[in-house]
Amino acid sequence: MPLADISGYLEVLDSVRGFSYLETARGVLRRGAAGCVSNPREKPGYVKALYVIGAVKIPVGEGCSYTLEELGVYDIGGAPDMVFSSPLDLFTRGKPTPLVRSRLQLPGGVRLWLKLEWYNPFSLSVKDRPAVEIVSRLSRRVEKGSLVGDATSSNFGIALSAVARLYGYKARVYLPGAAEDFGKTLPRLLGAEVIVDPEAPSTVHLLPRVMKDARSGGLVHVNQFYNDANFEAHMRGTAREIFVQSRRGGLRLKGVSGSLGTSGHMSAVAFYLQSVDPGVKAVLVQPAKDASIPGIRRVETGMLWINMLDIDYSLAEVTLEEAVEAMAEVARSDGLIIGPSGGAAVKALAKKAGEGELEPGDYVVVVPDTGFKYVNLVKQLL
Repeated sequence: MPLADISGYLEVLDSVRGFSYLETARGVLRRGAAGCVSNPREKPGYVKALYVIGAVKIPVGEGCSYTLEELGVYDIGGAPDMVFSSPLDLFTRGKPTPLVRSRLQLPGGVRLWLKLEWYNPFSLSVKDRPAVEIVSRLSRRVEKGSLVGDATSSNFGIALSAVARLYGYKARVYLPGAAEDFGKTLPRLLGAEVIVDPEAPSTVHLLPRVMKDARSGGLVHVNQFYNDANFEAHMRGTAREIFVQSRRGGLRLKGVSGSLGTSGHMSAVAFYLQSVDPGVKAVLVQPAKDASIPGIRRVETGMLWINMLDIDYSLAEVTLEEAVEAMAEVARSDGLIIGPSGGAAVKALAKKAGEGELEPGDYVVVVPDTGFKYVNLVKQLL
C-alpha cells in the first residue's frame, strides 16, 4: 500500500515532543514532495510533519516519493452543495474560508487580499481552529462531563464554550474586565461558566488563577497560550489554505500580515509559507505602547511560537485609532466590516507599503473576526 490514510497513525502524534519535526515539514514543503517510510509507527516525527502540513495520506514503502497534491495537501473542504451532517462537519468541510481581493489601493503595486476568518461557524473567528483541534485531542484522554477552561480575551472563550459542549464537556472561561461585552455574554448563552476579573489588565494576568483552579483538580486547563495544538491547527488550516488558495488563484504571493495574540496563527502562516518560499515577507502586528486593541498584545508579554520557531518577520506597531481607521477604509472600499485586529493588520501593511518596504505583488492579511462585534468600541472613535 504505497499511500495509506494518515488517520490510521494519529495515535503516535502525542509521543512527539518539541519542534524538531518541523524541519522535516519544512523540507517536504520546500521540495513539494515526501518520500516513503517502511513503518510509519516507527517514525512518529515524520507522521507529525506530514499531518501538520495537511497531508491526508502517508507514503508507505521503499524508494518512492509523492507530491503534495498526491498526499492530499490540496484537498480542502469538500461540500460544494453546502449541506452538512453536523456542526463539526460544517467546521471541517465548510472550508476554506474566503480569500478576497480588496479594492483598497495601497502604494507600490501592493495588491491586498483579505482572508476572512469570521466564516468559521462557532465564534465567527479564527479561534474556532485551535478550539476544535485542542478539544478533539483532549477527547482521546479526558472523560466526558469534565470541566475544561482557559483565559481568553473573547473569541477563544466563545469557541471553547461551543466546541466543549459538542464533545460532551462543560466549559469555564476567564476574561479580563476590559473584554468586550460579546465575550462575556455569548459563552453564557452557550452554557459556559464565565468568570470576569475587573482587576486583570489582560488575559495573561488571568493565567495564575486558571492554573490554580486546574491544580485544585476541578478544571482541565486547555491553555491556548502554550498548547501546540493551537499552532498545529493553523498549520493544517489557516496556513495551508492560504498556500492552496494562492496557487489556485494565481497569486504572486509576496507576503502576509496579521496580528499577534497567542502568536499561534501568524507563526504557523509565516512558517508554512516561508517553508514553501523563503522570500515571503511576514508583517506581524502588535499594539503601540500604551495602546489596547482587542485580541492582540505585545510580544514582550510572552508568546511561545513566535520566539521558538525559525521565522523571518518584521514587527509593526499600530494604535487603536489607526486600526479603526483601517476598518473604515476597508468598509468604504469593499463593504466588508472587519474587526479591529484585522484593521490593525491592514494598517500595518499599508504603512510598510507607504515606506517602500514591500515589492509589488500579492499580500494576504488574515482577518481574525468581524467588526459587527465591536460596535460599542467603534462608535467612540468614528
